[in-house]
Formats: sequence, structure tokens, C-alpha cells
Amino acid sequence: MALRMTARCLRNNPIQDGLNVSILFVLCFVSGVVYGSQVIVPPKVNAVLGKNVTLSCRVKVDTNLSLTQSSWERKLPTGWVTLAVYNPMFGISVPPEYKRRLSFRSPSMHDATIMLEDVGFSDIGIYTCKVATFPLGNTQASTTISVLVEPKVYVSAGSSALIDGGNETTVATCIAERGRPPADVSWETDLYGTSEAHMQDDANGTTTTQVHYTWRPSRHAQGHILTCVVKHPALQNDFRIPYTVNVQFAPDIQVLGYDGDWYVGRENVQLQCRAKANPPAQHFRWIRLDGDMPEGAELLNSSLVFTKSLQKNDSGVYRCEVANDIGLQSRDIRIRVQEMSQKQMTSSMAIAGAVMGAVLALFLITVFTIVLLTARKVPPPTYTDKVIDLPPTHKPPPPYTERPPTIPLASQAPQVASFSQARRIERRYEPAERVPGRQARRDFQNPTHHSLTYQEWICHQNGADRVYINHREHYV
Repeated sequence: MALRMTARCLRNNPIQDGLNVSILFVLCFVSGVVYGSQVIVPPKVNAVLGKNVTLSCRVKVDTNLSLTQSSWERKLPTGWVTLAVYNPMFGISVPPEYKRRLSFRSPSMHDATIMLEDVGFSDIGIYTCKVATFPLGNTQASTTISVLVEPKVYVSAGSSALIDGGNETTVATCIAERGRPPADVSWETDLYGTSEAHMQDDANGTTTTQVHYTWRPSRHAQGHILTCVVKHPALQNDFRIPYTVNVQFAPDIQVLGYDGDWYVGRENVQLQCRAKANPPAQHFRWIRLDGDMPEGAELLNSSLVFTKSLQKNDSGVYRCEVANDIGLQSRDIRIRVQEMSQKQMTSSMAIAGAVMGAVLALFLITVFTIVLLTARKVPPPTYTDKVIDLPPTHKPPPPYTERPPTIPLASQAPQVASFSQARRIERRYEPAERVPGRQARRDFQNPTHHSLTYQEWICHQNGADRVYINHREHYV
């Protein structure tokens, strides 16, 4: 197609024959296309230093043409040199300087692919695949080889040890050494630290990349995993290196064995001192703070063992001391030896409660029975059982039988009696000498004009009960 368009262009511009021929040659060189044949190569090939690289070349030839030869050439500062030749009739030819490292993969009329082994920096350059057909001649296409240098990846620990609670320091450094192009390096972690990258150029166009991870150490991150991730074109997959955080800390102590139910006579008891430390604890010691260590208490590894049955004087405050290269730590525990176990105390309290409950129930039953029997013997109350209108300051007179025959009441305050009471008193206690009728009636109608006697108190007896009725003037 390109040939036809160029020929049509030449017919339209016959004066510029030399220019159009040059244009035709350039088009054929760039596209690798000649009428009836085509050469296809990748535009760029990345080769890893020290490894093998494949230069692909596919050939498309029409059926009316025949492939006479395919070859590879390389451009050097001194000119073009032939690397390999394939001829269907005469076979393969490779120059001596490339014979050990270069070969055709599967030579045929449609494939001119070659393999180059142990690639070095000297192999960087332009390579051309040429195909000769009959009767059209040569068709070619070019590609460029770039040499990649796979970085050497490793992780190194920080310059100083990580101490719990210490200052911010470098935990680890991820290094991608002598990579071409420079490697992409990062850290993966959920710690709240920071990353800092440094790059350094080396020989042959390589670069060394270092990424430091800085963090303030804490014992809670002991054993945590940091992951160094490196990405590079020379690597088929991301390169990942795990790093375990090592934080040193003083012992963290826990005392076990005391269940709160130590009692006199209990046997086979001990206090266990467990310590979590980095580096591991090397020193264990048991002491008693409020006195001497009791007889029969012995140190066995990290435990305080009571070889004898417990006594009351075993009660006290005990301390476990643990030390490592970072420091010394201690933990105190107060032991109380009781007279009896909690189970025995619970049983005794249950029995005492049951006895007290039974006694209380019996007492309530007795009281209820007495009240019930007493209520049955008491007669029902009558109207005369009530005290009617007695003033709070008045005392009732003595019993009727104890009164003197006649007691004048001239010195007492005047009393007021009802008309019916006055009539009854007049008929019962009227003296021998009668007074005139009008005068008597006037005196009874106005009883305040004469002295009162004890008869004006009405005594009503009903067995042993008495009701005293006070006169009305006491309420004035």
C-alpha cells in the first residue's frame, strides 16, 4: 500500500524524482513494510543485568513471495555489525564473538526471534531485524535494548536497641541497593511512626535507595511485624521482607496462687511469681515486708512454696523481686490466714441462721397464741367503759365507799347541774326543814347561788367500773 501511494505520488510529481525515492526508502525503513511482506518487532526491550533477554521478530510474507534470508544487526559507534543470519538453504551463521551468547529460538520463514544470554551494560543499543524476500528484496524493523539492574534488597536494624519508653529512634532501614532505574521502597505497618527516604547514585547509572522507619519504642509493640516493600521493573512481583520489632523492657510481674481462702491447717500452697521481660528475667527473689520469712517457706525456681501446713503467723505482706538487664521490678501481695475455711464459715453461718430462724418462729407462734387466748377471755366493752368529758386537769373523786358522810363544798367553785339532776338531788337529799316552794325552785333553777356538796357528783357503779360525769360549768 505504501509503495502504491508513493508511486502515485511520483507520477503526480515527476520533477522531484530523487526526493520521492528518498521518502519511499524512509517509509519502508520505519514501518518495516514492503509490498507483500512485513516485519514486526517490539519498540523497546528491557533486559535485566546478568540475565537472558528475548528479541522477538515475526515475519509476514505473501504466498507469491519466498523468504531467502533473515538476520539481526546491531548499530555500534563504528557502524552496523551482523549478529546472526538464518538462510533456509544454508542454515544459521553467528559471528564468533556472539556464538556463545546468541541463538535463534525457532528459525523459520515466519519467525526470526533470537535470545541473548548474560546481558551486560555493553549490550545497550539499537538492534534491527532484516528479512530478504524474492523478488522484492529487504524488509526490516528496529528495537532498542535497555538494561535494567535488579536491586539488592535487604533490611537492617537500627543503630541502637529499642528500649521501652525511650526516645524516638530508627527501628529498621529498608535498602534497595544499586537499582536501575531507582527502586520504589516503602514500609507497611500500623505503628504510628514515620518513614524517611534517601537516594544515592552509584556507578553505571545505578541508584541505592534507603528508607528509615523512625518510632518511639513501646513494650506493647514487642513482636510486631514491619514489612519492607520494594517495586522495580526488573522484578516480576513486588519484593516483600518482614521485620520483627524487638523492644527491650523491664520485667512485668504477676503473682498467682493466693485465692483468698488460706486457713490454718491448709497444705500444699505456694505463691508463683511470673514475669514477662525482654531480655528474659535472670533474678528472682522472695522477701517478707512485715517480718521474718516464716518457717517452712522455701524458694523453688520463681515460686515461694509453703512446705508445712499454714499457721496464723503466716499472714503478712510478701514481695517478689525480678530483674533483667533493663531493670529491677517488684510486686507485693498481702496474705491473710483465717481460722477456718470460707466453706466452713459459710456452713456455720447457715446453721446459726437456721437456729435463729427457728427460735424466732417459735417466739412469734407463742406470742400469737397468748394474744389469741387473752382476746377470747376479755368481755366486750360497754358504754360505761368510756370516760365522758373529763377535763385533763381534773382528778376523779375517791370511791364512793371511802367518802365521808357529809362534806361541805362551800369553798369549791360553783357547779352547774342539769334540771333533772337537780330535781333528783332535791328529792333525795332535801333537809328536814323545807324552804318555801318559790325559793326552792329559784335555787334549783339558779344553782350557782348555793353551795355544792359531794352529792352533785353522780356515781354510777357497774361492778368495779365507775363513770364520773362532770358538771357543765367546768367547760366554761
